Amino acid sequence: MGKDFDLDAGTRDLYRDPLYYDHEYKDRTDDANFYAGAYVEAGDWVLELGVGSGRIATRAVRRGAKVLGLDLSIDMLRLAQAKKRSLPAAKRANLQLAQADMRAFALDREFRLITCPFNAFQHLYTRTDVEQCLASVKAHLAPRGRFCFDMLMPDPAYFARPRFRWYGGSRYRHPAHSSWYTYSERSSWDGVGQINQMWFRSERDPNSEGPEEIVTQLSHRYFSPTEIEALLHYNGLEVVQMLSDFTESPLSDDAESMVIVAQHRT
Repeated sequence: MGKDFDLDAGTRDLYRDPLYYDHEYKDRTDDANFYAGAYVEAGDWVLELGVGSGRIATRAVRRGAKVLGLDLSIDMLRLAQAKKRSLPAAKRANLQLAQADMRAFALDREFRLITCPFNAFQHLYTRTDVEQCLASVKAHLAPRGRFCFDMLMPDPAYFARPRFRWYGGSRYRHPAHSSWYTYSERSSWDGVGQINQMWFRSERDPNSEGPEEIVTQLSHRYFSPTEIEALLHYNGLEVVQMLSDFTESPLSDDAESMVIVAQHRT
């Protein structure tokens, strides 16, 4: 692994500023609608791993779902709690939140549906991480229950970009500092560990308030479709569906995200 990789920062940085996080992903609705529909259809309490700011869970609860959301980031959970308070009074009890690691949680209950949305599974960097998570999922999955999660499809062209080269991006108004920033990003691909390390840099306009520069790291472990199928199989689960980009279409080469639905292996 590259000597400049910091997996702790890559796991936590992006989630330390929930206001910016929600601002950055405010237009991401395909996954939220997909999961919200599945939560309502489940007809019972759903367990969401990596609930974050409640972007998906609160949408689902408004539609009639019941969600128990776990997350490692206390900052994200604070924002999710604030969103819970904005729900209709009659529905607030249908969203429960708790801090927990997706690799090791014990709730003494089973669920017909467990999810891990928005690439959160890609924070499982080693085989041991994956096996611990899947063991926890399996222990909480009802006999005919399903585990649904999504990940980015591996993109060889993206991984082949020159390492550590900054690529310019858009200009935006930071929601917390109310100042204009210019965004750029760089990355480095570790082909052995299959981890992509990203750095997101925001540089403040002159004569504005707020930090002059904000640099955030994000680490993602990538899995091929056949690799994740094998990992599920050897950990007691089997793939029911692999879908493209939160649609009902089977997974294809040109998909940006793969959506996996698994259940207990028979």
